[in-house]
Amino acid sequence: MGKKVSVLVVDDSHICRQLICEALGRDPDLEVVGTCANGKEALEAARELRPQVITMDVEMPVMDGLTAVEHIMAEVPTPILMLTADPRQQAPELTCRALELGALALQIKPAIDAGTEAWNLSREVKLLSSVRVIRHIHNSKQRRPPLPGTGGAAVAVPAPPVGMPYGVLAVASSTGGPQVLFRMLSELPADFPTPIVIVQHINAAFSESLAGWLANSSKLKVRLATDGEQLLPGNVLIAPPGQHMSIPFRGRVALRPGVERDGHMPSGTVLLESAAKAYGRRTLGLILTGMGEDGAEGMLAIKQAGGLTLAQNEESCVVFGMPGASVARKAVDHLVHGDDIAGALVRLARGETLTAGR
Repeated sequence: MGKKVSVLVVDDSHICRQLICEALGRDPDLEVVGTCANGKEALEAARELRPQVITMDVEMPVMDGLTAVEHIMAEVPTPILMLTADPRQQAPELTCRALELGALALQIKPAIDAGTEAWNLSREVKLLSSVRVIRHIHNSKQRRPPLPGTGGAAVAVPAPPVGMPYGVLAVASSTGGPQVLFRMLSELPADFPTPIVIVQHINAAFSESLAGWLANSSKLKVRLATDGEQLLPGNVLIAPPGQHMSIPFRGRVALRPGVERDGHMPSGTVLLESAAKAYGRRTLGLILTGMGEDGAEGMLAIKQAGGLTLAQNEESCVVFGMPGASVARKAVDHLVHGDDIAGALVRLARGETLTAGR
């Protein structure tokens, strides 16, 4: 058997720490190497123990979880799983800001009476242990400047001409993706002419929080999709949990239960394939950071239909799995840095072409 995955557990509740440790201890591949009761202790333990994964509470005394995430990701970058109270009882920005600061995933904290059988962290922790995280300096000055000619979020997109090149932008995203979506949607102008549909893999309990968090940062109208909803310029529809979102014909989305595709429901491949079928060469496909291969076959369908495909480049990905699988299928026209995606989309909406590497 290989070396165990080392985990640091951070929570101000002794009972929660115990439940988490018991849940992780049931897996022979995991080892809890330390526990902490606040963010200050967590930062010190992260420096000393260098765990492979940290589970982090949000609300704690001395130093809260969000502040701890910010310091840890700047000093000793480590995959962090945030464990929070029910997000429906908190402001969206409280839970999702952890993702902006560099945490990789969100999960609801265990109920005291749930028991370890009903609450299993092992799979998620082991998945996160394989992620290569990068240092996060949370300072706007550290961000890459917008590409020449875009001017960042202040860019105005002219009214789309008749025969606008793209009828829909279909996006597949997973681990590390919310941060990229946050920047992309905050920088796109209110009159961005192409309707946007997104599949983002996230714990189902946080889907509404994610949509609210993204909406608060964007000039576009961002929300969870409903069955039969129209695809309109200036609107962003996010697939809700537990259903596949597709485009059965131009101008509408459909939500249907079903079986997982590429290990997910909603599936990026289901959405992208349907977009390719409905819009053909007027489809714009985008695949962002994430584990596995979801969306890769959908990107290929768009490419084969004559549409244009963009993928986040490896340098800026938390996990290059999904974009890498798309590249391996020769389904990607352009690789784009995560910080440059909005600028690239603005140029495409103007009818411009992208140069190699952008």
